[in-house]
Amino acid sequence: MRLVRYNPLNELAALTNSFNDFFTNPQANGESKDWYPAVDILDQADSIELRVDLPGVHKEDIAVNIEEKLLTISGERKSETPENENTFSRKECITGSFKRSFKLSDDLITDEVDAGFKDGVLKVTLKKNKTKEEVKQITIN
Repeated sequence: MRLVRYNPLNELAALTNSFNDFFTNPQANGESKDWYPAVDILDQADSIELRVDLPGVHKEDIAVNIEEKLLTISGERKSETPENENTFSRKECITGSFKRSFKLSDDLITDEVDAGFKDGVLKVTLKKNKTKEEVKQITIN
């Protein structure tokens, strides 16, 4: 067993950092009203798939829209705790609304979109247009 010399200033520095985080980082104290879910985008041969992590969000609270080649995913994670039961000693889970938008490329078919929600993950799949216009070589006479 190794002995380590106790330094009370180390404890004070850690406490100071915790207080600074609490008062300056809105997500640390759970007061943020906006949050941004993580999104993975998979570029496959015949489609694009977006996987959005939405733990604690109900399917009814999610909206997926496409308007003018802009895919928008929005929704809200509601607090599961009644307002009169504020007994948290620390709250890190953020509640509130979110909105993410993605510019779609011209080779995606926006009329054929598949969306599914399972185990807190939203999957949105957009098919690619397979009939790409090929570059034609023109001979000069």
